[in-house]
Amino acid sequence: MISMRNLLKCSAVLLLSIPLFAQAAKKPVSKAVSAAKPASKTATTVKPDSKAAATAETASASKPAPKPATPAEAATSTKPASGAPTKALVDQFFKRTFGYDPNFQVRVLDITQSSIPDLYEATVRFITPDAQQTVHWYISKDQKHAIFGDMFPFGTDPFEQPRTELAKSAFGPTKGPADSKLVIVEFADLECPACKTVQPMVEKLRTDFPQARFVFQSYPLVRIHPWSVRSASFLDCIARTNQNQAFTFMESIFAHQKEIDAAVRNTDAEEKATIDETILTERMRHYTEAAGANPAKIQACADSPETAERIKRGQALAKSLNVIGTPAIFVNGRPLGIDPAQYDSLKMIVAFEAEHVGLGSKDSEEPKKK
Repeated sequence: MISMRNLLKCSAVLLLSIPLFAQAAKKPVSKAVSAAKPASKTATTVKPDSKAAATAETASASKPAPKPATPAEAATSTKPASGAPTKALVDQFFKRTFGYDPNFQVRVLDITQSSIPDLYEATVRFITPDAQQTVHWYISKDQKHAIFGDMFPFGTDPFEQPRTELAKSAFGPTKGPADSKLVIVEFADLECPACKTVQPMVEKLRTDFPQARFVFQSYPLVRIHPWSVRSASFLDCIARTNQNQAFTFMESIFAHQKEIDAAVRNTDAEEKATIDETILTERMRHYTEAAGANPAKIQACADSPETAERIKRGQALAKSLNVIGTPAIFVNGRPLGIDPAQYDSLKMIVAFEAEHVGLGSKDSEEPKKK
């Protein structure tokens, strides 16, 4: 008999990458759901811990609501593949399979043709009182079998395609040597609570791997984060003039994320949120000036059609790499989840990729003390 909780556990135990499978399997089911998964076609799930997190769902789990937002809902839904099972059919499958547990809900988000011929891919949201998680099911062409799990690229260099795509198309603010063979790209949203939570972890990576090139690639999930595009536009314009100022601006927005949200967001009696664009622009100009940039010039740039197209280009890049939520990280093309509780595991994978290209971590470069 298929157990819903075992499904959640099996999905979560992938952790950051396949080598950590055994470590995750030891986690209690209620905790395992929050383990980081590969960033491609998955999302890190975090147990809700603040009111702000309840209003915005990215990689973190939002507070259950009549229509909770999800990373997959934030991305543009693709056109259903010809002959694919309908959402109603997939929904009936889950109700018939897991309907015995009243605390378990399933929301079918999208059904598309998978990258494997003769398989359809259903993006599904599992919801329990403890946590939420986006998972993927693969359905046979004859619609008689379903496979649960995550798809990994295969080959002697399985991450070549995303690595090449990122090298060609990632354009966000950067830190580190421009010609480094170790490139770490983070897809993040300045309005995303989970992205704010993991920033200390990313900063620690920059400290531990100074030989790496870091790219902060904005991926504003506008459907659930209404001021994310505006902040991403200001960040992009600052970065085009001064990288250090861009990182200062980014850090300020994360540091004052709740404050900004409280100032610009208005909610009516039906709990429909609207954004005060005037106050939002004032806040963006304030943090722009605090970062050392010219607020008038940056606003003019942020308002330009060129910047709007650049933001869309960043969103398209994320979608082309199957990033459905933020934060998501790629280490030389390898997609990884980001979980603050799993820093040592993440560092181990980054060090492995560094060694693969002939580089080492800061620790390995320092002489050992006798």
